[in-house]
Amino acid sequence: MTRRMVGILILLLVWTAAVYGEDDTTAERWPDRVNVKGQLLEGQIEGLDARGIVFGTSFGRGTIRIDYADITHITSGRPLRIYFGSDEVEQGFLTGIENGSLILERPGGKPVPIRQDSIVTGLSVAEYEASGLKRLRTDFRHWNASLNLGWRYEETTIDKNKIEFGIGLRRRKKPTRMVFKFDYAYELQSVEGTEMTTKDELSTFFLGEFDWKEKWFLFARPAVDRDKPRLIEKRYYPAAGVGFRFYEDQNHLLQIPFGVGYVDETFIGYGDNSYTSVYIGFEGIYTFDSGITMTGNMLYMLGLSDPDKEFLMRLYFELKLPIVDPVALLMRVTNINDNNPAPDVGNNKLTTLTAISLDF
Repeated sequence: MTRRMVGILILLLVWTAAVYGEDDTTAERWPDRVNVKGQLLEGQIEGLDARGIVFGTSFGRGTIRIDYADITHITSGRPLRIYFGSDEVEQGFLTGIENGSLILERPGGKPVPIRQDSIVTGLSVAEYEASGLKRLRTDFRHWNASLNLGWRYEETTIDKNKIEFGIGLRRRKKPTRMVFKFDYAYELQSVEGTEMTTKDELSTFFLGEFDWKEKWFLFARPAVDRDKPRLIEKRYYPAAGVGFRFYEDQNHLLQIPFGVGYVDETFIGYGDNSYTSVYIGFEGIYTFDSGITMTGNMLYMLGLSDPDKEFLMRLYFELKLPIVDPVALLMRVTNINDNNPAPDVGNNKLTTLTAISLDF
């Protein structure tokens, strides 16, 4: 891939961030008021969820998170837009809190109680109307999307031009959960005018889950890999089974799927190989109040007929640091262990990635 193409991709990321970035709403407003353990705070309610509110005080910078359990009274001086339940939306002024519910008064209408634990998200009507990014996130609140781009160029006796590109989609609306991920990495080396591809790697999967019982779910996970420098022409490895979800909310997830899988792989110069396997996985997501997100993912497939020679493991850890919404810094470590037949290639591969991510 040429430098011009890389430049176009970077400009695309910058343009997208500019188009969908937050607009500053500077119009004068009446302050929102919150009583917290006998103390009155004035400022702006910046966001709501099932746990509490994000509040910016009139004095000082930044925001604080306040749990509903600590709030004795709350009012908003500007209309809010609150999303709750499966697909319900109400718009109006907050006038109080009682019996585990926020009291929202519609303009010209009677008060509506909204259970705190049913709230998905909320924001002011002014922010909703001013920011294309916030409209996108709230109107498509069951979806999350990310676009990642990493690029590196080295000019020495061995010139290197490397690009990594990724797309991620997630949708959670009970009783279903869907995840799609696509990553591609390419590296070209040039020595005295002779070019050689040292990285041509593709990895993609689709995960579909269906809630079966309170914490149990059924899943199917087709996946495809390609890694030509490691002589992997193609590898299909679908899996299906059941899983147990230990914990889940908007910002956290911990679950283990297990079942059966099938691996069908073709190696350049070494022919085909296929086997039926057991499958076990792990997925964990933790988002801090600061917006920093840690993600861990693992799968292990062990052949039933010859487990010493038939196996596949993928493990990755990801750290995402927000910079300016929607831009974040992405750092990822990936470890792959498989039954590669080429003795000069080996079974293990460890890679790292630093990239810019756009999150929607």
